[in-house]
Parts: sequence; structure tokens; C-alpha cells
Amino acid sequence: MIGTNNPRAISEIMAAQAMAGYGFRNPIYRAALAGDAVLVELMPGARIPREVLWRDAPTIIVANDDAGMSSGAGDFPDAERLMKWARRVMIHAMGGEAAHYQLAADAAREHGRVLFIETRTANEIGWEELARQEIVRRAKQGAQPLPVLILRVPDHLPAHPTIPDKHPEGARANG
Repeated sequence: MIGTNNPRAISEIMAAQAMAGYGFRNPIYRAALAGDAVLVELMPGARIPREVLWRDAPTIIVANDDAGMSSGAGDFPDAERLMKWARRVMIHAMGGEAAHYQLAADAAREHGRVLFIETRTANEIGWEELARQEIVRRAKQGAQPLPVLILRVPDHLPAHPTIPDKHPEGARANG
């Protein structure tokens, strides 16, 4: 689990992400930097401490399931617990865009608890099934519904992830 509220550390992470071509993730870090949300990056196999889940502060938990280090929801021991905790879920199984991450930041400000799942096309169905189970559970209990936004690659495009072009437009490495 990775989490910090240190402004310098957050700024350094944002700069590193931007340099590596992952600046599209920075809206959730800007929300953390502004104090609008607590941001927790969850790696496969890691557990979430109870105190993180039951804070009063708006919180975004990012389940990092698209780096090729896991095989889906089953590699996240707290996956079911996180679905129960969440007020909004985003299953993100496509290339990143800043607008997607801005939606998560806005949802945290508005609804408090957001589970943002970064996943691969191959793992998407497992997360969807877990969300479906939580939707059914809440309906049976008469609990607040769980809105789930699924962002996926259109069927006519290659599966996610694809290897990003790390060279700015017009600049190519000599090969």
C-alpha cells in the first residue's frame, strides 16, 4: 500500500509520472495535494488498514491491477471489503486519460469513497463480477445502490494494456 499526505512527496510523484508518460493520473494526486481527498495506491497482495477505510475524509483507493503483477481481483485480499466500503466504483480497463482520473477526484469530493480499479482487459470481467455481486447484496439488504462506471477498450481495438510510446511526437530513438 502506498499512501502519503506529504506535499513534497506528492509533487515528486506527479513530476515522475508526467516524465514517464503517466501524467494523466495526476488529477487524483492534485486532489490529494489540495487536501480534497486521501489517496491510497493499493498493490496486489497488499491489505488496507481498517483506519484507512473508515476515515471521515474523502478517499480514493486505487487498485493497481494493470501492471502485469497480478491476475485480477483475486490477487487483492481486500477486494470484497473494498466493494462494500465504496460509494462509487470505477473499473478502468483502457488507456488512461486525465478526464478519467478527474472523474475519480470529483466523485471523491462529492461522494466520499471511491474505488478506482486500474485493470487490464484480461482481468476486467473478474472485477465486474465482484461489483455485480456487491450490487445484488446491497439490493437484497435495501442498502444504498453502488454506482459502477466501467471504462473499457472498444471491441474493435487491441486489448489493454498496449505499450505506450515513450517518445514525444516527432522525437524517436535511434534504433
